[in-house]
Amino acid sequence: MNVQVGYHTPPPYYEVPIHMRQFCDDLAERFRHDPGVSIRTAAQFLAWADWRFQWIHPFKDFNGRIGRVLLAALLYKLSLPHVETALSDPAARREYLEAVHAADDGNLGPLTTIWTQSLSDTLDLL
Repeated sequence: MNVQVGYHTPPPYYEVPIHMRQFCDDLAERFRHDPGVSIRTAAQFLAWADWRFQWIHPFKDFNGRIGRVLLAALLYKLSLPHVETALSDPAARREYLEAVHAADDGNLGPLTTIWTQSLSDTLDLL
């Protein structure tokens, strides 16, 4: 069924399969260019994957759980440690949602910054 998420209107439900196919194709191509070569390139890759999957939004009850599984799998595939992506802090959640909204407008910069900081923080703990 069609869903509405804040300001974002995802594609109609019947277009979700083609968007998911394109997402998977794009993901595979981006992997071919070694996105894990640095924190910055990994953050850019993860920001894109995070936003694009959320943009498609195939679930009536939101897709946060599936998005977190996807991101955990991508981190693993990049040989990076787990990064907590379930935001409980209201300010961090608001910043994330604003970054996703900026990505909807073509600006992945704020979401890339969040991913860069999250990766840096996690790696500093190791």
